[in-house]
Amino acid sequence: MQQDQIKRDTILLPDGRRLGYAEYGDPDGPPVMYCHGFPSCRLEPGMVEISGVRLVALDRPGYGRSDPRPGRRLADWPADVAAAADALGIDRFAVAGVSGGAPYAAACAALLPGRVTGLALICGIAPPNMGWEAGGAAAQLMMLDRLPGSATLAVGVGRRLVLGLRSASLLRALLRFGRLPEADRRVLAGRAGIHVLDSFREALRNGPQGALDDVRNFAQPWNFHVGDIAVPTVIWHGDMDNQVPVAAAEVYARLISHAQLCIKDGEGHFSLVVQYNRTIISSFFAIAERYALTDVTSAARTFPPAGG
Repeated sequence: MQQDQIKRDTILLPDGRRLGYAEYGDPDGPPVMYCHGFPSCRLEPGMVEISGVRLVALDRPGYGRSDPRPGRRLADWPADVAAAADALGIDRFAVAGVSGGAPYAAACAALLPGRVTGLALICGIAPPNMGWEAGGAAAQLMMLDRLPGSATLAVGVGRRLVLGLRSASLLRALLRFGRLPEADRRVLAGRAGIHVLDSFREALRNGPQGALDDVRNFAQPWNFHVGDIAVPTVIWHGDMDNQVPVAAAEVYARLISHAQLCIKDGEGHFSLVVQYNRTIISSFFAIAERYALTDVTSAARTFPPAGG
């Protein structure tokens, strides 16, 4: 179910840059700062119904309504998230990262331990050179940074396709030639697929810089240690994911020894979020109650348990 935002605007950061954001769910629920995928934007969570939490989706620099910050690194992102939380009157918060947003969410958990109450990594790209990339589209993405000029060329071509074709036409091509698992084909054939591509279009409308910075950050050594994450962590992945192979989740589980690993049989990269969004949200209620000592609504407790 596609969902309208509660609020959308920009935040002025201390260095004068603008950061685009959109809010979803319950304004009085436990706050969750959301890190979108690649190459997406703040509109991404609207592909599913969000309830019970106050989910704040931020455009990374260079995407959507956020000003670019060329040369940014993963460890720069937590300061932007903290500034956004301050501007929105949020003290402590959980953080979620989907796909290409997972490295950024992990950076927040590692570098903002006093503010982050918990972490969800959802079909997430893992640190490079740890053997997880083989067999997935992410392997091609990681290679772009290693071949001079290839990232600029690939992102430029992709941007022209996304901006030049109607989402319906691009979706038909994706479903026909994208080699997606059946679970992903089913969910993308409906409104979710159009929403994903509309999010790509909004992400890239002002230029390719956000995507280029992401490609570099994914492939180069990360400038923080995933093993430093001490907050409660849940890792979600579908075993049929051929965009980011399930081996990436296993890497995260090795690096974050206390994490709960939830691998869903038969689910792909896109279907996981659509089919299990309520279960994923329930993990934030558990974090709020057990670790942040925050009461949640009675409705929240009717959600299935995390990992269910």
